[in-house]
Amino acid sequence: MRTIVIITLTLTLIACAVTPHVPGGQKVSLAGISFIAPPNMTWFVMVESTYQVVLGTKRDNPNETLIVYVSTYQVPTFSKPEDFLAYVKSSRAGEPKTGRFEVMKNDEKLYKERVETCVEHETESKDYGAKRGGKYTVIQYLGMNCIHPSNPAVGILIELSRKSPPGIKYPQFKTLGSNLLKSVEFNAYR
Repeated sequence: MRTIVIITLTLTLIACAVTPHVPGGQKVSLAGISFIAPPNMTWFVMVESTYQVVLGTKRDNPNETLIVYVSTYQVPTFSKPEDFLAYVKSSRAGEPKTGRFEVMKNDEKLYKERVETCVEHETESKDYGAKRGGKYTVIQYLGMNCIHPSNPAVGILIELSRKSPPGIKYPQFKTLGSNLLKSVEFNAYR
């Protein structure tokens, strides 16, 4: 039994030591897109593939986490930006209605600060499935869906999310998320 405990502890320590991380402020690239990881924190690489990156970090409160999520997906052709806005709204509204989430705020609009066709979203919900110090957890999202400028059949989702117990405020969240969206650069696939 003692051998099993020692082996388990050793493997756990090795796994922690080799988890890849990205320093805040560093450029992160994947096929077709790059962005700057939000500064002044260490981001752990939770998922990394050709078409998806997930970075995560904890804040001072151990129940407060931040996630950067980037994903590439197929989209149909759109004749105008408003059609893409309707598509994104419909896709986001199509998530299963399990009762786990209660939306408190949801704003989706064309993102005018970029030359690409993008839809910005800002959402805040109660998550009754992840209880961090209460009856629910508050989850916030600030992100955008864009049509890739060099391949209009490809959509890109990038967002910053935050989970925390109710009542824990992080006033810098919106600025951090906005700076993440502004840092995005689209690259050719070939």
